[in-house]
Parts: sequence; C-alpha cells; structure tokens
Amino acid sequence: SVFAGCCGSDVFTRSTDGGTTWSGPVTVPGTPIWGTLDVGLDGALYVTGRDPNASGFLVAKSTNAQQAGATPSFDFVKSVSLGGNLASGGEPNPGGLLGQAWVATDPTDAQTVYLLCSVDPPGPDPLDVRFARSTDGGQTWSASVRVNDDPSGTDAWQWFGTMSVAPGGRIDVVFNDTRDSGQGNVSRLYYTSSTDGGQSWGPNEAVSPSFDSHLGWPNQDKLGDYYHMVSEAGAAHLAWAATFNGEQDVYYTRITP
Repeated sequence: SVFAGCCGSDVFTRSTDGGTTWSGPVTVPGTPIWGTLDVGLDGALYVTGRDPNASGFLVAKSTNAQQAGATPSFDFVKSVSLGGNLASGGEPNPGGLLGQAWVATDPTDAQTVYLLCSVDPPGPDPLDVRFARSTDGGQTWSASVRVNDDPSGTDAWQWFGTMSVAPGGRIDVVFNDTRDSGQGNVSRLYYTSSTDGGQSWGPNEAVSPSFDSHLGWPNQDKLGDYYHMVSEAGAAHLAWAATFNGEQDVYYTRITP
C-alpha cells in the first residue's frame, strides 16, 4: 500500500536469501492498493488491489520476479470488474476498510487465477462478496459472481471477504455477515467453498457466534482490517479479529469443509 510504505509508489520488494536482506522496492503498474499477492504453480507472481484512479480492480503479473538475478518487472496489468467497488467506512467498520482484494492461484493449474473482494454493488444492498476467475494466466477474466447467498433485499453487509485455495483446488471463502441480526454492527462469520473453480458455491454456513464490531476500538473507529486464511486438504485455517470478550482480539478458527 502506498499509504504506509517508505518510498511513494515503489511498494513491491523481495528477498532472494530467505529474508535476510531485501531488494529496493519497485512500482507495481497502476499502483493497486489494499490488496494481496500470490505465486502460481509456475512461479509467476500476481499482485492485486483496488484501482486508485478508477472503479474496479487491478491484477499485475510478473514472470521474472522468481529469478534471483533479475530486477523484478511486470509483464502486464489488467483491469478487472467485480461488480462493485472496494469500500471503506460504513456501519460495520466506520473508520476502516470493509475488505481487501484477494488474488489466489490454483495449485493444480498454473493458468488458473482467482480474484475476490467484498464490494459495494449498485443499488441499496450495501456490500456483497464477489468472485471472478482467469483461465489464461490473468490475461482475461470471467464475469463476476455473487458468493453470498442471502436473499435479494436482505441488504446485509458481507464484509472482510477472505479467500484461500487448498492443494487439491478447493476454494475456501469466509466473510463477516450481518444477515442474522439486521444490525450493521452485529455480525457472524460465514463460510462457503467451491470445488469447480468458482463456477458454483456451496450453501453459506455460519461458523461463529455473533459479535459486535463496534467494541474495543483502538485509535480509529474500526476492527482490524486484515484477516488471513491458509487452506490444506482437510481444513481451512483462519486468523481473524473479533470481539467475543468485549474487546478486540485475534482468534484462530479451524474450518472443516
């Protein structure tokens, strides 16, 4: 992110000696913000984030970042629509983000790449989790689909959408959801998965008690912005923030599909 770095728009760095030293940072084309990165089966690097200059998202690809002797450069950057924009503020998290952009590669196919984010769609619904995929190494992308299955008109917030992919290709997704409370500050963690590359999704399942995201605010009126999940064959492992003890804490949850 350009907002917390040392060097303006130069935001990508790497280590070729196991983290002992780091290279000088370089610019990612388009300067995507509030996103993530992933490395594909063939070593290609994908970086995503919100487009800071337009609606939608950017996905940049580098095939030489894996080469220790080369200065990392990016082959291309593509604009991708998820049917809405990454938002900040709003009832669940007034002083913070409502999600971040996630890019993930399929461990079984070097050409298949996934993109997911909680976005503000057109109309009265404040937030949905939406997903798109590429089957040609990020060159072109599918139309986005809605991952949350609450009925139209529920107008719930599906925020902090987070994605990871298991070794066999199962896509795991979690998000905070206000559908059960009808209150913007009271959420439960929900989970769903896809075993066909995101073409269809299982029923959304609540996997936590309710919590109030307005408790335990630190210097800003927000819950910690970033969740992280890692998938293995039999489970998804999630680190996330919640307020079950009347304050903000970091929790670990093991989710069995």
